[in-house]
Amino acid sequence: MLKLFKTVLFVCCFASIVSAQKGETLFGFQYKPIIPNRLIGMYDQEFNKGIFESTVTQKVGHTIGGIIRVGLGNVFAIETGIKYTQRNFKLDYAVPDSGYAAVGDVRVVSYEMPLACLVFIRLSDQIYVNTALGVSLHLFPSDVRTTVPIDANERFQQEGAYRSKFQGSLMANLGFEYRTKEKGTFYLGGSYHLPFTPIMTFAMSYEKPPTNVVAIDNVRGSYLTLDLRYYFPMAKEK
Repeated sequence: MLKLFKTVLFVCCFASIVSAQKGETLFGFQYKPIIPNRLIGMYDQEFNKGIFESTVTQKVGHTIGGIIRVGLGNVFAIETGIKYTQRNFKLDYAVPDSGYAAVGDVRVVSYEMPLACLVFIRLSDQIYVNTALGVSLHLFPSDVRTTVPIDANERFQQEGAYRSKFQGSLMANLGFEYRTKEKGTFYLGGSYHLPFTPIMTFAMSYEKPPTNVVAIDNVRGSYLTLDLRYYFPMAKEK
């Protein structure tokens, strides 16, 4: 996976340097809600051990940021930018034998720098369909922890530690855009992000001294998004 990341990164950078003057440069912003589903991407994951049962379920999250597109002609383009991504998870805890159950939440934040190669197909004077494939570099600023008290001496707890501060992922995109010279470009599509390795290690626990039951597993962190973008009116490069 690391070799694939380096190869795509090199090809995209080389193409943008050689051909950037052939097209136009667009600046814009995007909002991408993360859509939990069972068909593609992570949805839920069980953490069970002995008397303790727990589940981590993906909730609606979002990614937002600025984007830059450099045209390589009428068909190809390179796109990059910087984004803030927030994955949200629901935490279900239970000790069935004791009748204990609780629900918690945790959010996992990362900062992202994507680099993608785009291919366009013109459907009409102003409507285009495009597909993109690329890689993304993620920065995870901090570990996470949440606690749900049961009483003074008992509690459920979740701890998440990122496996590496900097991580990479593969991303694929498909969408449609409506281009105007005066009002800019409006885009609607969808994306799938697949980390090269699990992003974090989660430890889910039931703690009642002197008893501590801990279930540990890695969380992949893949997700599907709906893409909403707006590009400001085109400015041709000199």
